[in-house]
Amino acid sequence: MREREYFVISVKHNARTDRYIILWADNDSGYRGRTEFAGKYPESRIRARMDYYNSGEDIAVACDVIEKLAVPVEKGFFDTEGGHWVLNNRKNWQVILNNVIETPAYKPQPEYRGARRRGGEHV
Repeated sequence: MREREYFVISVKHNARTDRYIILWADNDSGYRGRTEFAGKYPESRIRARMDYYNSGEDIAVACDVIEKLAVPVEKGFFDTEGGHWVLNNRKNWQVILNNVIETPAYKPQPEYRGARRRGGEHV
């Protein structure tokens, strides 16, 4: 049986003004928006370094969960056309946080329009 694969989501690099959620690239080498170009990490690698891949500032979620949330990128949004990205909104973050591989050491605090600011106020 094939090992389940995970995307790592950079909670800390997402801002409330971002249209899409940022994913890690393959081999810990930067960031990607398109699911097609994001790194797919085997579960054994994630579990071996939970403090790194699933700290709360970054979280690991199964690829099949994220791929179901991804939508075609808006025409003209990025330098090349095509691909699927995950919209940065409350609904998607609820699904993502409900599907984290394991509860992280620190509570993830994603930013998106309408999210509570760390001081408790809404935007």
